[in-house]
Amino acid sequence: MGIDKTVGQRMKDNQSLIERIALYIPIYRGYKQKNLRRDEDRAVRQEVARALEGTKIDLGTIHRAVIDDPGLMRDVDRIRAKVDRYHTSVKKAVNGYSGWHASVKIMEAELEMLIRWDAALIDGVKELREETAALLASVDAGEYAIKADLRKLEGTVDFMTEQYNQRDAVMRGFAEDKE
Repeated sequence: MGIDKTVGQRMKDNQSLIERIALYIPIYRGYKQKNLRRDEDRAVRQEVARALEGTKIDLGTIHRAVIDDPGLMRDVDRIRAKVDRYHTSVKKAVNGYSGWHASVKIMEAELEMLIRWDAALIDGVKELREETAALLASVDAGEYAIKADLRKLEGTVDFMTEQYNQRDAVMRGFAEDKE
């Protein structure tokens, strides 16, 4: 949850003097704060996508290392496909924008919820990176008894995907926040 405050604070610090003065105008302040939250959400998702790219690279290395074991190769391929789908979903996520006539309005409460969810995404991708790095270290050390580690990694990816799908459903107006 700490990352969302860091990103938000950095964005506030980068405001020009005119923007800071304009924040005293009530209508503009609400508009600007909502846009800052959207930008913060986008920045967090970009960081998650960047970390997922590292996971994909590590999985490619693991895949090449287990080329002699068709069973492990299939497992790694399946996990790589799941990570790739998750990566694509995160990159293409709804930005928290709703137009004037949109059927599903994204209000400030939903934007705040988005930021909390995205912070959880960062925690999840950090765990995924750690698991992948440990798996890669095992493979580099010549240990190929990694079936259980692959199952754990796949479970992490599945859990993260489910959490993301809940976030996406809320943003599209199909679900409620289940804190």
